[in-house]
Amino acid sequence: MMNNGSRGLLIGLWVTLMVMIAFTARQWGLETLRQQAQLDNERLAGQLLGELDKYRRLPALIATRSELKQTLLQQFPPYRLHALLEQYNEILGTDAIYLMTEQGEVISASNWRQKDSFVGDNYHFRPYFRQAMQGKPGSYFALGQRSGRRGYYFSFPVQDGDRRLGVVVVKVALSLIDERWARSDLDYLLTDEYGVVFFASQPDWLYRPLVQLDQATRNILAEERKYGDRLGAPLSDLASLGLLRSQNEWHWGQGYLFTGTAMPTAGWHLYTLEPLHDLRPIIAKALASFALISLLLLMIWLYWRQVLLGRARLARLNNLLEHKVNQRTRALSTSNQDLVATLDKFRQTQRELVDTQEQLVQTAKLALLGEMSAGINHELNQPLAAMRAYGENALQLLDKGRLDSCRDNLLQINDLNHHMSELVARFKVFARKGEQTLQAVALQPVIHASLSLLHGQMIKQGLLVETRLPADLLYVRADAVQLEQVLVNLLHNALQACTNCGPPRVWLEVENQAEQVTIAIIDNGPGLAVEARQLFAPFYTTKSQGLGLGLTISLRIINAFGGNLDATNDPRGGARFTITLPAVDPSRRSPL
Repeated sequence: MMNNGSRGLLIGLWVTLMVMIAFTARQWGLETLRQQAQLDNERLAGQLLGELDKYRRLPALIATRSELKQTLLQQFPPYRLHALLEQYNEILGTDAIYLMTEQGEVISASNWRQKDSFVGDNYHFRPYFRQAMQGKPGSYFALGQRSGRRGYYFSFPVQDGDRRLGVVVVKVALSLIDERWARSDLDYLLTDEYGVVFFASQPDWLYRPLVQLDQATRNILAEERKYGDRLGAPLSDLASLGLLRSQNEWHWGQGYLFTGTAMPTAGWHLYTLEPLHDLRPIIAKALASFALISLLLLMIWLYWRQVLLGRARLARLNNLLEHKVNQRTRALSTSNQDLVATLDKFRQTQRELVDTQEQLVQTAKLALLGEMSAGINHELNQPLAAMRAYGENALQLLDKGRLDSCRDNLLQINDLNHHMSELVARFKVFARKGEQTLQAVALQPVIHASLSLLHGQMIKQGLLVETRLPADLLYVRADAVQLEQVLVNLLHNALQACTNCGPPRVWLEVENQAEQVTIAIIDNGPGLAVEARQLFAPFYTTKSQGLGLGLTISLRIINAFGGNLDATNDPRGGARFTITLPAVDPSRRSPL
């Protein structure tokens, strides 16, 4: 037996190992997060610099236009230059283009039509103006003096020989930053050369310096009016950016692991902030793994100890042991029989589950047919009424001896009968119950068959589904009958959703995207009022009648095909259901 001292020593050793493993896991996690953040930083910095480089040479190119020099020499009226700058701005996709005199006054601008037009403003205090007037290409980031929008400014002098007449400026809105970080779940900072934040994931960080600014720097920012009156309090008490960047962690509210990347061409610094609480899962996994290993070793040790004790008792308790072995053998036999019975019951339950699922699919299919009954009734009543009219007319023609006309009526009756047979056959195929067979299925015929089943309902509502299908046949991995069931269900829901809309419209669009095919069904109804996961929940329905299983079963069918079914609100106003299925080679027609 282990005494209390040995037990306490082992527990202490185990706790010490746990602490060491937690520390090691934290360091490994920090390094992993730091490397990933550094890669993200360098990639984004490259994208931002590439975005800026697209516009860097534009002012020099625009400055070559003779109209700018003539305007500055007062040989060309400034108002006639507005349209040219406006045209350049639209073509280049910039935020604004404007021309300044050698005193810094804006005399022509692309935004001359707008209320916040730059025309008449004076920006002699901006560094990009002073750089250009010194004969160098200028660049500068600041908030717009009028608009208050963030932008990067590129400038270039307009010259007449060696004389600098003025400056042309191109302002870029930097939408790439907003688009990139709108999709990111990380915290980030983008600072200027003084360490002032001008892009950030947290609104409270905007326009605040990372460290304390000296009075000279504050005077420069005030003179340049770089941030107007928005400059806020520092985010830390440190005296310099060098001290801040030498740290591995920041502690603003919660701890952050940060990685910085310099962008010397733009004069910026990009930081990615990874919350330190992201390390908790890594540490927890390491500790859980160690605990499991410790438990396994403890179990092995206990088993080994039990074997030794059994061997020591073997000589004294041999007869008793044999008796116990016999008892345990009988118990094991009984347990084995119970296990076999349990396995049989499990297999039976599994078969019942499969049958239940097939019955649910069939129930949903029949329920959908029940909802479509009005359209089915219309599809059958119309040809029946026509057949009755043709029959009565044929009798009258027969009495009058007009056999040719009578024969024409009988042919019409025969055509209508054939049409009804095809219609009933389509509904029989749709309603039949069968096992799922995945194979290469031609998509367009399945879509046409689904639309034909709903033709009566569409005629009743006074609309036809607008389709956009590729000219070439597309093949997908699916079961044709079950795929038709899903399409009919989604189209039926779309027709019901736009019942009270004027005019009601439903679209069906198919796109071939490399190795997959997407089928979108869109309506102009009121849209989705709940999230997609609630729509696909079993027994959820917004209808007064219905099982609430149509979308649930449709999702399971599409997932069984190896595809996906998603629901969103379409920009056109209604709901959009998108089916994604794997595309297959047309030559593979055998089961997949």
